[in-house]
Amino acid sequence: MGATSSSASADAVRGLVERALFKFLQDRRRALPDAEDLIAELERVARSGGKRLRPAFCVWGYRAGGGTDDGSIARAAASLELLHTFAIIHDDVMDRSPSRRGAPATYMQLADGSLRRGADRFGVSAAILAGDLAMALAGELWWTSGFDGPAMTDGAAIYHAMRAEVIGGQYLDLLAAARGDATPEETRRISVLKSGRYTVERPVLIGAALAAAPPEIRDALAAFGAPLGEAFQLHDDIIGAFGDPLVTGKDADGDLREGKQTLLVALARKAATPEQRAMLDELLGRDDLTQEGAERVRAVLRETGALDEVRDTISSLLAQARAVLNAGTIPPEPAEALMALAGDIVPV
Repeated sequence: MGATSSSASADAVRGLVERALFKFLQDRRRALPDAEDLIAELERVARSGGKRLRPAFCVWGYRAGGGTDDGSIARAAASLELLHTFAIIHDDVMDRSPSRRGAPATYMQLADGSLRRGADRFGVSAAILAGDLAMALAGELWWTSGFDGPAMTDGAAIYHAMRAEVIGGQYLDLLAAARGDATPEETRRISVLKSGRYTVERPVLIGAALAAAPPEIRDALAAFGAPLGEAFQLHDDIIGAFGDPLVTGKDADGDLREGKQTLLVALARKAATPEQRAMLDELLGRDDLTQEGAERVRAVLRETGALDEVRDTISSLLAQARAVLNAGTIPPEPAEALMALAGDIVPV
């Protein structure tokens, strides 16, 4: 399968998942008229962009395990996109990020200026409910996907673990930012829990479980997904500190303003001079962080070698993931699709 056919295959998987997702949301809008505004917002968020990474990894994990039922796997995978919608809506509230994918964040979108009072508070409260609804609907879509028996039991165990992990990881992320300090080891643990597992490792293993894949396939998918998921989050941390908002669709200085304790920051703090460390302590996490202050922080991240070290870590993790795919345990077509996905989420 060459580059063109890999792209066509990715488009086909995306279309498969999106048809299931948007049909489900439209059905829910008719069935739940009292929540129609919130469901419409979930659909807006889902249609605003995104690569459908988690559903794609789920589908290819399923196919790697020998699964062939496109209808059921499309619904199960689409539930992961709704779960992701829950996560990003709540994430934007917690981080006070004004935009997502180049459009207003949900709490901004739902702030109704026609209200007599409390439009901003209403927007935040409504966004929390929208995220809660996305989580509830994700569960409904999962349980009505069409799988049953031991495969569903195995898949559900991973699905439930993933939901708890992402919330636990997000809490640790908030806690580290509030404390203003974290070791490199702690930041890597946070990266794995809040994003790495739920972006790659858990979705591919859910797919494999639903296909009743043999142990050697599941082991290979886990060995592929764990390093790639961490590499994804570390790359996202670099984008959060150095990304172009015209490309990312997010606030350029949001992570620095929130004082995110990423591996990038932890390594910089560890290697910093006393003056550089004092600068990080002064500027990271300031609500009134200026563009000039953000540039001073970025300079420390470069000058301490932290940026280069994180890039080297990402390269090493990618090499581990690719070595698993090249080993031949995973069948050729899913392996090539997974290789292409790896390149999409962590460009090198």
